[in-house]
Amino acid sequence: MNGKDDVMNAIEFWESLISKSDKEIRKLAKQYGVDLTIEEIQQLRPLAQQANITWLITGIPENVLKQAEQILGSKKYKKYKKMLDDLRN
Repeated sequence: MNGKDDVMNAIEFWESLISKSDKEIRKLAKQYGVDLTIEEIQQLRPLAQQANITWLITGIPENVLKQAEQILGSKKYKKYKKMLDDLRN
């Protein structure tokens, strides 16, 4: 896989927050060891709606990641961030 494809996988996960059901997102995240609640998924959706093509070049903006950390809490966010990083690598 090349770098663009890897970044795209992380972006695709964010976009899936918009297009997939809560249960599908929960199952996908669980495959990466992140146990998201339905409430957390619903709170992350507005952040996912901000995703745009520039994220393919720049990655997910730091302010968006900080908001995700506020939603998930520090411990769960670290797992979530690792999942996003794994999708990029």
